[in-house]
Amino acid sequence: MKKQYNTTAHGLMMWAQGELEHVGRIAAVSDKDIQYSYAQSTVYGMAHLKDAIYQYVNKSPNCPMKHDLLTIHAQVIRVMQHLKDEYHLNLDDIRAFNTRKVLTPFTYLKNKNNKKTRKYRK
Repeated sequence: MKKQYNTTAHGLMMWAQGELEHVGRIAAVSDKDIQYSYAQSTVYGMAHLKDAIYQYVNKSPNCPMKHDLLTIHAQVIRVMQHLKDEYHLNLDDIRAFNTRKVLTPFTYLKNKNNKKTRKYRK
C-alpha cells in the first residue's frame, strides 16, 4: 500500500517550516529523555514529509516550485540524519510507529558517511 498525501506545494512548504522549527525546540530542552523522544517524533514526521514531497514532485513534474521543493527535500533528509546521529536515535523504534507500512525504508539514514550529492570544482 502506498500512502497518497494529496497535498499542495504551498501546504508542503508550510509543513516543512513547521517540522524544521521543531529542531530548534529540541535543542532548547535540557532533559535528554525529552530530547530523545521529541527528536524521534520529529524524524517520524519528517519521514512523512519527505515522502509527501517526493510524491508531489513526481506527480507534478512541471510545478513552478519544483526546485524549491527538491531543496527542502534534501534539507529534510540532512536534518533527519543529523537528529539520528546527534540524539542516537534507534531507527527500529521509529519503524515501530510505521504500523500501516506507509513510509519508505530508512536506507538513506543508515550510513553516517553518505556520499555528497553536490560536486564542487577545484
